[in-house]
Amino acid sequence: MITKPLIRAFPKNLNTHWQDPRGLIQVFLGPRQVGKTTAATALANPDSTVFFSADAPAPPSLSRIEEQWIQARELESSERTLVLDEIQKIPGWSEVVKKMWDEDRRQNRQLRVAVLGSSALLIEKGLSESLTGRYETNFFPHWTLGEVRRLASVSVDTYLQLGGYPKAYDFGDDVERARSYIETGILEPTLGRDILALHAVDKPALLRQLFWYVSRLPAQIVSFQKILGALQDRGNSATIAHYAELLRLAFLVVPIYKFTRAEHRTKRSLPKWILPNPALVAVGRETPESRGFLIENLVGAHLLNITYGMSRYQLHYWREDNAEIDFVISYDGEPIHALEIKSNRKRKAPSAALLKKAGLSCPSGVVNESNLEAALCGNSIDEVIAISMDPSLGNALFQARL
Repeated sequence: MITKPLIRAFPKNLNTHWQDPRGLIQVFLGPRQVGKTTAATALANPDSTVFFSADAPAPPSLSRIEEQWIQARELESSERTLVLDEIQKIPGWSEVVKKMWDEDRRQNRQLRVAVLGSSALLIEKGLSESLTGRYETNFFPHWTLGEVRRLASVSVDTYLQLGGYPKAYDFGDDVERARSYIETGILEPTLGRDILALHAVDKPALLRQLFWYVSRLPAQIVSFQKILGALQDRGNSATIAHYAELLRLAFLVVPIYKFTRAEHRTKRSLPKWILPNPALVAVGRETPESRGFLIENLVGAHLLNITYGMSRYQLHYWREDNAEIDFVISYDGEPIHALEIKSNRKRKAPSAALLKKAGLSCPSGVVNESNLEAALCGNSIDEVIAISMDPSLGNALFQARL
């Protein structure tokens, strides 16, 4: 069982933003069970804070936001704070927040406000429509291996099973019970309640089938058309692509695409399916080949988590015939690093000439058994890149963080 405080490396600068909000609403955005509420509780002084959660079977009325806001205003403290949790579940929430926030600004009333949400699409829609220029976003990704190891002694194999959900490690060696908690306590509410309540889903069974099918394809390149042919509840490729986007916004599944200089060709390429939390991968009989895909997905998940909310970074793959680069990291559309994951999957390494022809004349590196743990504990893209290019550096960083 985890007994240490849940202190995260991500999001970075959270303490600074909280202590010095600069007149901005602090938005905590991320999937379920990654520590948003825990972080707000740890940062806020309970004697000068009003907490309000909209996470209920029936959404509260808009008037509840105003009531909580007025209650927070009446606190006799210079540090008075209002925390609104899962606020996206109240239709029209952003207009009320805008009205109350602007009232406080006009009257020079000091009130720290934090808005917490687990639906990227809806909360960002509310922010962009009503609260432009009034907020600052703090992105909460899934817990990385390095973060989990701050709480408990965890091997790579255990992390592959339980992933970045801290609560799962409270079950000790009972992995089956822990995974049951993940499925019933996190996945089912997200698939069966959160997404359906907030987005247009005409075929809920198809959405669920899509997730469970893709969860068996970690780091594999599979077309929407092939997936559609394997599902029982038939739709069309456009529907599957739409549902895949909803899963991406929920940060359950992230399809990444082939790197190419022609943007329209990137969008038409086949997706490689990355599950950003390894606990979301369906458990099956492990083979040398499946182990390779699991490790590749693990590295891809880490890259997605450490760049979560950083829109200037993009993650792609590259493949031409039998030659493949597992991950291409780009910044502002320019490739900055090609990353190869050495595993039990036997493939032909692409030649330098072929990579140059594809526009990939950037540095490259390797993650293998010798530097895997160090790479998974890297806290930034720069660290992961450095570790992939210099194993001795990776070992030094890894030992320093034990």
